[in-house]
Amino acid sequence: MKKIFLILIILPLFSFGLHKYYISLTKIDYIKEKEEVQVTMRFFIDDVEKVLNKRFKKDFELDTKDELEKTDTFLNLYVKQKFKIKINGEDINYIFLGKEYDNDVIYIYLDITDIKTITSIEVTSRMLYEEFPEQQNFIKLNINDRKKTFLLRQDSDKDMLKF
Repeated sequence: MKKIFLILIILPLFSFGLHKYYISLTKIDYIKEKEEVQVTMRFFIDDVEKVLNKRFKKDFELDTKDELEKTDTFLNLYVKQKFKIKINGEDINYIFLGKEYDNDVIYIYLDITDIKTITSIEVTSRMLYEEFPEQQNFIKLNINDRKKTFLLRQDSDKDMLKF
């Protein structure tokens, strides 16, 4: 009787597949004293690896001893193609500082210098959409002591905050 009960309880669980969520978090902080905007992006390593492998037709093997030597070059190129920032209505060039890994997460660091004031900021993120159409990119802003979070999706990939 116990076996039948367990089967009746467990069997329905197998009929539902696990759904993987495709999310990222990008944190953007304006450090007024330094006239600097610091950007930290967080993605799952396997998602980024899949996109880079497909896009550049290489085997990146992120966070392994076999990782390609020029991974940062390709990662920088990808980020520049897919992530845009406008400050005070002007397109901004940022500096790719590098990346680091923590368990199954990749952190990507960007820096924007010589920003005296911010009256508006527009963020566009098309990161990972080509491989994962359901990707959701959360953008968390901390600018001029004002905090705001955007949710960007493939059908709505940019948002703006004005001061």
